[in-house]
Amino acid sequence: MCTGKYGDVPRMPVFPPGKGPEVFKGTVMHSLDYCKLSEEETVELMRGKKVVVVGYKKSAIDLANECAQANQGEGGQACTMLVRTLHWVVPSYSIWGLPFFLFYSTRFSQLFYERPNQGLFRSLLCRLMSPLRSGVSKFIESYLSWKLPLGKYGLTPDHPFVEDYASCQMAILPEGFFDMADRGLVRFQRASAGWCFSENGVVLDDGTKVEADLVFLATGFEGKDKLREVLPKPFRDLVVGKSSMMPLYRGTIHPLIPNMAFVGFVESVSNLHTSELRCRWLSGLLEGRFELPSVKAMMGHVAGEADAMRRTTRFYRRHCISTYSIHDSDGMCADLGSATLRKGNWIAELFAPYNNKDYKEQ
Repeated sequence: MCTGKYGDVPRMPVFPPGKGPEVFKGTVMHSLDYCKLSEEETVELMRGKKVVVVGYKKSAIDLANECAQANQGEGGQACTMLVRTLHWVVPSYSIWGLPFFLFYSTRFSQLFYERPNQGLFRSLLCRLMSPLRSGVSKFIESYLSWKLPLGKYGLTPDHPFVEDYASCQMAILPEGFFDMADRGLVRFQRASAGWCFSENGVVLDDGTKVEADLVFLATGFEGKDKLREVLPKPFRDLVVGKSSMMPLYRGTIHPLIPNMAFVGFVESVSNLHTSELRCRWLSGLLEGRFELPSVKAMMGHVAGEADAMRRTTRFYRRHCISTYSIHDSDGMCADLGSATLRKGNWIAELFAPYNNKDYKEQ
């Protein structure tokens, strides 16, 4: 199953009767439908319109940026982003002149973060290294707060940067995004308490009214619902476990669903790399190079991943391996009988970043 998590089934907000899109005189469109339009169609759709974008993640930011570009010049209107939950955004992969990978993508840096099913020694190490983890996060936050006008626009999150990184919710800003905001082409409106539609736009729970001709819902997708439609009925209730994540051993095998494998449902900083390794691992399983553990052991491993996420971030309902990605790859390599240490010497092994080139097949 490679149907993916992002696409096909949009996540739509639910409203009380008389407060949904049916009362709005303008146009409501999910980002899924927006992506189907050509560049010329998007410009025509947004040009000169009062636009509201609901959301503050990758799709919402990109959409608001394109809206601002379309509304430059005479007759242009500002785009308003309706922000419910704040997340850290990053302008580039450089922090105070240091490459971003130094903080999270080396064996040394990942030593200090929680990993699934770790022993007593590692648990003690993680506890002792808690100040260092916090210091790294604050170091990155200090750069982002200096580089970006987060305070000016009330966009500074109240949670540490590492919690967004560990849940794969860090967004890379499109170039010139806050320049558009400084020119008044992008505005930000906090809506942490909720919102609904009105005849002329949207209304926040505090009574604030935002006029709109066009409302974009960048509210995500229901990838698990898509799976439920495909799976046989006896297995549909097993898609989500107690942790609200899909319980996948090695990010691929559901211990309770036989004869099926799932690729593309675990996230990392590089989803293509993560899925490629899982395809290789699955190929080894089908070739008989190793056998799966018992169902009980697989469920225990999955529960360990959920526990590691829960100890690392409040957004633990997302299956993200960013802070222990090398450990995750080591496990698949060990199953395949391949080397887990992929560098040429111990200095590089500790301090050089791991990426897709390290797993190139010989």
